[in-house]
Amino acid sequence: MVDLFVTLFIVFLLIGLGTLIKYFGGEGLISGYNTASAEEQKYARQKGIGKFIGNYLYLLSAVILAGFLLQKAGVPWAAEISWAVFIIIVLIIMPIQARRFNPPGGLSRSARISTLIGLLIVVIVFGGIIRTALPPRISLGEDSFKISGAYGLTIKYSEIEKLELLEKLPAISMRTNGMATGPIAKGHFKLKEGGAVTLFLRSSTPPFLNITFKDGREMIIINFSNLKKPGDYIQI
Repeated sequence: MVDLFVTLFIVFLLIGLGTLIKYFGGEGLISGYNTASAEEQKYARQKGIGKFIGNYLYLLSAVILAGFLLQKAGVPWAAEISWAVFIIIVLIIMPIQARRFNPPGGLSRSARISTLIGLLIVVIVFGGIIRTALPPRISLGEDSFKISGAYGLTIKYSEIEKLELLEKLPAISMRTNGMATGPIAKGHFKLKEGGAVTLFLRSSTPPFLNITFKDGREMIIINFSNLKKPGDYIQI
């Protein structure tokens, strides 16, 4: 439910800003427009910068809404892909297309720097998504074991209260920090019955290994997909 409210807020905010800029003279809301000279502002208006930004904001709202709906329909990675497309549009496509609103004279040094920073941000975001999506590896030691990768941690055997195999996952109310797309879930989540859980799930097929702790900390649930032998993901 929280995801729905956040998505609708973003979608309606983009639509509202797009309408204000495109139809009601809200060009002053465009980054860099107010700092431009009067001649540069006039040139941009004549070229139709308000319509340009408004249409792109409508497009961005559609991208986010489509990703949300496709994810709810069970399409893997839909939300993550939609946000990746959002970032590419904002940081790469829009700045390139917006060059036509600059007066003749070529791309300024600051604009070139902004483009490079945008590309760097895209690379970092994609890297983070890929790292989070990779399956965890478990390394077993004498006194502890380590879950490697995003949201990884080291757990001492003496801290564990109980290990059990579940045939059904407990009901999840919301994601607080992590990724959830299709059968893959990784990160921190809230339970409908209260409490929190850290998930490392690669499949919706049981069994699920549930780890609870003596000190009452956030429990952990792990499973794998197509685990043919322990060495696929578990190192001893």
